[in-house]
Amino acid sequence: MRTLALALQDHDFGHLRIIASLWGFDLSGGSAPDVAIDLARSMLDRALLVEIVDSLPAPAREALEALLRNRGRLPLADLTRQYGSLRQMGPGRRDREQPWRQETSPIEALWYRGLITMTFLDTPTGPQEFGYIPRDLLDLFPAPDAVPDMLRVKSVSQPDDVRLASDFAVDDLVTLLAALRRRPAPSIVLSPERLQGLHPFLHQPASARLILACLLEERVLTNDRLVPDPESVRVFLDCARPEILRRMRDAWRTAEGWNDLAQVPHLHAASGQWPNAPRVSRQAVLDLLGRLMIGEWWDLGGFIQAVHETQPAFQRPAGDFDSWYLQDTRTGGFVRGLAHWHAVEGALIHGVITGPLYWLGMLDLGLAGPDGSAIAFRLRPAFDRSSKQVATPSQEGSEHIPPTQVRPDGLITVPRLVAPGLRYQIARICAWESRDMQAYHYRLTPDGLALAASQGLEPSHIRTILESASGSPLPKSLTTALERWSESGTQARLERMLIFTVEHPTLLEELRRNRSTGRYLRDTLGPRSASVADRDWRRLCEAAARIGILIEPPGPVGGGSP
Repeated sequence: MRTLALALQDHDFGHLRIIASLWGFDLSGGSAPDVAIDLARSMLDRALLVEIVDSLPAPAREALEALLRNRGRLPLADLTRQYGSLRQMGPGRRDREQPWRQETSPIEALWYRGLITMTFLDTPTGPQEFGYIPRDLLDLFPAPDAVPDMLRVKSVSQPDDVRLASDFAVDDLVTLLAALRRRPAPSIVLSPERLQGLHPFLHQPASARLILACLLEERVLTNDRLVPDPESVRVFLDCARPEILRRMRDAWRTAEGWNDLAQVPHLHAASGQWPNAPRVSRQAVLDLLGRLMIGEWWDLGGFIQAVHETQPAFQRPAGDFDSWYLQDTRTGGFVRGLAHWHAVEGALIHGVITGPLYWLGMLDLGLAGPDGSAIAFRLRPAFDRSSKQVATPSQEGSEHIPPTQVRPDGLITVPRLVAPGLRYQIARICAWESRDMQAYHYRLTPDGLALAASQGLEPSHIRTILESASGSPLPKSLTTALERWSESGTQARLERMLIFTVEHPTLLEELRRNRSTGRYLRDTLGPRSASVADRDWRRLCEAAARIGILIEPPGPVGGGSP
């Protein structure tokens, strides 16, 4: 920032005379630049500065304190929004109306005393005008608190219901990588149906797309399709769980392919292009949160409101709230102007706190009841990138991890906290049955073995993986099963069938005789019933409708493999 003398040299002689009179000085003769230097020298007196500040109206002192808490400068849009504007007028009108004798805002009180000036500075969102205290004048003020408190948000007591930070993101990324290794996605976007099929096996289903974006950022997945790169996966999953989580956090912080604003459920970019710079918006929210003390509980709504009151334009170029064409899908209306701040900026802050920061283990959430919405949050040391503490509560006691269990009946139970690379290998070769908070449950099946073979894994590799995981020889029954499958492939299969019933036997006969429907009817179970393969029921309904017969479809059935 410029010195006081340089700042005063921007003013005409009349403005310098106003400043001098309010400080109690008589101006010497000479040119305006020379007078500015003499005036600055007189103003740089600590004792006199204290007197001038003490004589300010309370609102003007508050505005000055806000500048001091923020290294002597604030975006002019935020400063004037909070403390009033500066009336623009030329020297002639100024000298006639004498606005310094009846100041209409705290900003005018500071402006006509030479305590603040204006300039444009480069920011991540582009050039922006700032109000600032000249640097040598700023040096005369007492040092502000180490942590800026411009947000003016108060800490709260711990809520009764707390959702602690976790390292579930590590578990879910292993699940996603294994699913994509078994069955690659046809494009860079995972379909909603595929995600829905994965939900039972994910601890935080809502975070799946963020995890995929981070894996793309880390180049663990290829960009043309969501295909795991074998060597990158091996290196990545060989890391310890805290290191994997740290890399995911860093990937999110720097990702250009993930836009947190685009994840706000009710916002739609009418032009098809999101107007914000993703990294700028994200870093602005992180900077705001960085002003809070780690380990304290903060009211979520209060924090958002404090940002609204003091720094609403944190992601807007030059504080412009009218140029973004975003639509609120709840109302169909466009959200332009500061009046819609909570629907855009407020929703972004809420989403970052309750989404990525929580999913990646950087904060705890306080809830309004066991299943209620988030009302408070507490930053953990992992929020600070320089912190050496990256473990989360769910990792406590992880040194006592039970071994993987491989039962003679083919059921394989893998504890959640085993080495990520080990569970990834097992998930590639087995059918997925279920998961709970402590473990994942898989089963050795012919289809799983066939899938492993398609990935280049031989039965000997599978045996080595399972024996390494369990720490003991494979049960004899499974050794025999692997040998049989290796020799003969799939020898037996269970097929899901549906029972099709009709009111009158003649209708069943009509459907059997018709070539378009008869192909889907299997074994006759009686005069009014027959079996239908689970995969064929929809085609039977469609074929029957085409010949004038409506069939009631079955109720919900289990989904396919993830």
